[in-house]
Amino acid sequence: MRYFLRLLLVISSICVSPLVLAHDARPVVINVSEQAPEVFFATIRIPPVLSSNNFPELVWPDNCSNNLQGGSNIWSCTGGLEGETFSLSYPLSNPSLASYFTVEFLDGSSRNMMLTPTETSWEVEPAPTALQVAVNYSILGIEHILIGLDHLLFVLGLLVISGTFKRIILTVTGFTVAHSITLFMSTLGIISLPISPVEAVIALSILFLAYEITRKNMQSWTYQAPVVVSFAFGLLHGLGFASVLGDVGLVQDQFLLSLLFFNIGVELGQLVFIAFVVLLYQLFKEVYLRTKAKEFVQGTSALNMELIVAYFIGIPSAYWVIERSAGFLF
Repeated sequence: MRYFLRLLLVISSICVSPLVLAHDARPVVINVSEQAPEVFFATIRIPPVLSSNNFPELVWPDNCSNNLQGGSNIWSCTGGLEGETFSLSYPLSNPSLASYFTVEFLDGSSRNMMLTPTETSWEVEPAPTALQVAVNYSILGIEHILIGLDHLLFVLGLLVISGTFKRIILTVTGFTVAHSITLFMSTLGIISLPISPVEAVIALSILFLAYEITRKNMQSWTYQAPVVVSFAFGLLHGLGFASVLGDVGLVQDQFLLSLLFFNIGVELGQLVFIAFVVLLYQLFKEVYLRTKAKEFVQGTSALNMELIVAYFIGIPSAYWVIERSAGFLF
């Protein structure tokens, strides 16, 4: 296992800088709501990673005009929006960020679409079917967990601490159950916490795992019962997932369905990451056994490979703790 961890370190070291900067790469969120028949109001939420001189402008369909009183975001769209096309225009260049469109109508229905970083326009379609909602929100959940590098580093720490296959299954299950609970409770409005402190504690949870790996006290709660640790911190990670889902919004007339499949998407993305780590380990072990490449691992017996992984997850998480805490303390 320690040889695999060395390979993982070599590969991932290439990505250390993006790890520090890309943890908040949320999509550009565009919300258009119908205020009166054929009268719409638009808001755009910009992720922090986008520079102020490259904020996008929402380009409305040709049948819309903003000659109404109430500001430039109030538009009159003759004939409504179904079948019409919106687009985003960036002053400088496309920043390769995903964008999420939501149009809410007076009858309570809504249209949602996640666009890839290369797409900048969207045609408002008729009301989505249940299958379309399930697919769209599953993809959204998968995309979020796979770009949520803080969550992935936490899972990586859990894998190192768990050790055996059975303990990994129990630990990851505890994490899944916990963040599912708080995701549902937060989205349904049962609990509500400010997101800035929550994100700081999420970063602190990764730093805690890194610290525990460096100590490697086999009698501690972390090593004796990793499922307790994964469950406790999983409750906080679920609030982070809920924050992203709150930015994007849910299909109002299919609320529970979209919430359920967003969570399923998160779980699928998490399983993809775990499968990737296990597969990479198995491939490395197979190559090593076939080639007997002892020169690659010469001298590694003196190194604590788990300690190297602890630094790998600990350094960016320490940065995030400081950065995120500064956001609400100062």
